[in-house]
Amino acid sequence: FQCLHFSLWNQYLTTGAGAPTHIHPHEMTRVDVSRTNHTQCLPYASKDILEHQELYNNVQDTFSELFEWLEHVMKMHLSEEYEVIVELSQNLPGGECSPVAPFLSLVINLNVTTEAHRDRFDKDLCLVLPIGEFKGGSLVQFEQGLVLELRCGDFVIFPSNDTTHFNLHY
Repeated sequence: FQCLHFSLWNQYLTTGAGAPTHIHPHEMTRVDVSRTNHTQCLPYASKDILEHQELYNNVQDTFSELFEWLEHVMKMHLSEEYEVIVELSQNLPGGECSPVAPFLSLVINLNVTTEAHRDRFDKDLCLVLPIGEFKGGSLVQFEQGLVLELRCGDFVIFPSNDTTHFNLHY
């Protein structure tokens, strides 16, 4: 199967815990390091965005209204959870914006049956939205004992870093 991870990464961030408040972050240095590479603190596009730029742009253009609607639904019905994860997508260094806010990643699985897994890098929640005509492919959430028969346009939001999940054959 093919899987594309359209993500904005910010893996090399620093927390600033214990840093002095009277000094700008760019002026700080660590005693045990010769220099600080500030560019590593900026978000960067995943390899799949770079290699499939036209497809990424087409997906953004085609589904932008859907992404906005999903964000609105989440804000209305999961307001506390929304506030936690939207903070990440709205406050990226360098003014970068996520086109799938409040999420930072859009993963496209094409004709896929996944193995049981947890998404350890997801921040709290994941949204699954099947698109297309298909039979089968139910989403299984193991710990909850759920088998969700999703159809085109249905969606489910769940804590994918704490939930073992996979989809069945279709």
